[in-house]
Amino acid sequence: MAAADSSWFPALSLGVSLFKCLFISAYHSTDFEVHRNWLAITHSLPLDRWYHENSSEWTLDYPPLFACSPEAVLYQRLTVICTDLLFLYAVRECCRCVQEQKGSRDVLNRPSFVLAVLLLWNFGLLIVDHIHFQYNGFLFGVLLLSLAKHMQSLHLQGALLFAVLLNLKHIFLYVAPAYGVYLLRSYCFTQDNSDGSVRWRSFSFLRLAALGGIVLSVCFLSFGPFILMGIHGYLETSCSCIVL
Repeated sequence: MAAADSSWFPALSLGVSLFKCLFISAYHSTDFEVHRNWLAITHSLPLDRWYHENSSEWTLDYPPLFACSPEAVLYQRLTVICTDLLFLYAVRECCRCVQEQKGSRDVLNRPSFVLAVLLLWNFGLLIVDHIHFQYNGFLFGVLLLSLAKHMQSLHLQGALLFAVLLNLKHIFLYVAPAYGVYLLRSYCFTQDNSDGSVRWRSFSFLRLAALGGIVLSVCFLSFGPFILMGIHGYLETSCSCIVL
């Protein structure tokens, strides 16, 4: 996406951001109360009590990185809009990876423009995040940014972002096997045969160790404090959440 041809992206981003502001006073579901209770838990209680607090039906059931976030409808609505800035940046990075059609001057026929419209103005995200109240745009922003890094052949950065994503919301574990296969094929195997098949002897254990080190480091930073404090109940809660 050339700089001269990308003047439409700021307009799309500004338009959808202003549109989201219209939903600040709209209906919100019980998820709003859930997030408000999580904020109260992480603000008022010490670290070793976060995952033991059960005085409310809305217990903290997200991984640690999502819980580490410092009362009003306006404040919480604006946090969703502000965290969507990462989503905007990730969409822009993905658009830069899209190969444009040569000779096409009509912006409506450009794949990058179509991709940006479909992602930025995704009706499902608008409803779920800015009316129902969730943070899916932020989470998908991390996922899209990870994908963009892989498309740019920055595989270690992509793996780091995906590891962070897993510690923000465990539901993305379902994507992990596909990520693992892709990284093994595209990063750990360094050479191909002339027919395009993988050259098995080109497997790099050093690259595999680098990937493993990144993932384990992120997980240790996230779960480490709880493990060091011997909070076994937290691990049980996390496992049950992942299964559900």
